[in-house]
Amino acid sequence: MTEVCKLAKLKKLLNITGTELDQQLAVYLDLSRDEILSWMYSGRPPDGVNDVPEKYETVQILAVVAGYSQSGAEGQLSHSENGISRTWKYEDMTAFIRSRVAPYVVVI
Repeated sequence: MTEVCKLAKLKKLLNITGTELDQQLAVYLDLSRDEILSWMYSGRPPDGVNDVPEKYETVQILAVVAGYSQSGAEGQLSHSENGISRTWKYEDMTAFIRSRVAPYVVVI
């Protein structure tokens, strides 16, 4: 899936129209890609591996949704104000990714 397609799907999920947030969302997509590849390959992706495998593209997009929806509340596990309470299952985008991406394991 192209980055343009990922961005379009992400904007639909977040109910964002227009282009004013495209750069910010693209950074989120880049960070989630980097985290997925780092987690999969123990911090050292093989040469030539520059994008998320197809089976993890949805995880990449949903990780951004998880991270974006908590923007401004970094570090909070729960929040209560005026009788409204919020609790997040994952503390950040990284935790979301690590719960869904299987790292490769090799024998040394």
